[in-house]
Amino acid sequence: MAEKRGSTSKKRSIKSRQKNPVPGIDYSEIRISDEKDVGTGTFTTVLEPNAMAKINPIISSIMNEPVFKMIVHINLAAEEVIVLLGKADKSPPISRMTFQLPKVFKTSEVLKFDAVFKDWGIKQLKMNGNSLDKIMD
Repeated sequence: MAEKRGSTSKKRSIKSRQKNPVPGIDYSEIRISDEKDVGTGTFTTVLEPNAMAKINPIISSIMNEPVFKMIVHINLAAEEVIVLLGKADKSPPISRMTFQLPKVFKTSEVLKFDAVFKDWGIKQLKMNGNSLDKIMD
């Protein structure tokens, strides 16, 4: 497809941050680089210090009915994080992945989880910048 010269069309990104959406979460933020492709982006959840020691599980979510929903379920007792991605139209998740929490880490520190998704598939979950291992469901 040929590109029009002088075209002013430009990708519009989506970025939305929610401060203290639920107890234990400092903030959550969704970043999507192209509003026409909401199935690709990053959903960040930042936990308050000691949140995992006090609250279990911690559930972070974002929803834009009926277009989009993502849920990040952090379970220290099970040593895992489950990430669900789909449409918010009562249909089952399009993508679901389980990740292993590290065996040793400090729950007393601020913990940042980045769920990376592309083309409606969960690709990666990072904790403080380090990729977590996937667990086969």
